[in-house]
Amino acid sequence: MKIVTTTSVFPPCYPTEKAMERLAAIGFDALDLAFDYCVQQADFPYMTPGWRDWAKRLHEKAEKLGVSWTHSHSCGDASATDDASFRVFETCSILHIPYTVIHPVFAGKNGVYESEDEFLSVNIPLIRRLLPYAEQYGVTILSENLLWGASARPEVISRLVKEVNSSLFGWCFDTGHANCFGIPPGILNGLESIPLSLHMQDNHGSLRDEHLIPGDGCINWKELLDTLRAVGYGGDLVLEAHHQSLEAEDDAREDILRELLTRTGKMRDYLNKR
Repeated sequence: MKIVTTTSVFPPCYPTEKAMERLAAIGFDALDLAFDYCVQQADFPYMTPGWRDWAKRLHEKAEKLGVSWTHSHSCGDASATDDASFRVFETCSILHIPYTVIHPVFAGKNGVYESEDEFLSVNIPLIRRLLPYAEQYGVTILSENLLWGASARPEVISRLVKEVNSSLFGWCFDTGHANCFGIPPGILNGLESIPLSLHMQDNHGSLRDEHLIPGDGCINWKELLDTLRAVGYGGDLVLEAHHQSLEAEDDAREDILRELLTRTGKMRDYLNKR
């Protein structure tokens, strides 16, 4: 069970190689590549004709640093048709990243999908459209519980996985998104499918998606850990707790990230106790 942090603990288009060096030095086991941050500047390597060479350099650097790329966050939702969104799959293959989170489509021309059936009817064909790319490049697509209408309900995302019915599609439980709606971690008990990944982040439960370090909000983390153990969760501890680091002065980031790693390390120790 690796402790993984998103590269979005640094600002959009922060040099990925430098982010890797700093995060490896702090002691993170593995990294989650924030493609959604890579597309915010036209001359960022991911957005240039040399993107494959850039990805190969990141793979080589990860081997030298002794870290691995294990997760990623796509730059588009399930309806995306732009080159940057499809490029995610090949980049993941080059970096040996097994998972990429792609947001489900939560709204249409008439507004947010509140109906579970409407949400599923839109997203099932969109996800299935992406499965050939997932198969070609050996990447598993993950959806996640979001913040709008039916997309906010973990049981709906779990059902989406069941309906798509592919070994190349699963879901990621976002702790902070659930907490915004007062949904406790125990929701994972009895769902139709177990999450394959997590977005671990905290908030104060007031519909503000704060992405805080676990323990700085009001989530019951012991309940989450006990639930993960009960449902047989076998994935990594993937952190999307980036706002405090992102908003800090650069010379203050190391202390914030060390605290993030320390707290998550204690959680892993708890999970590993039998």
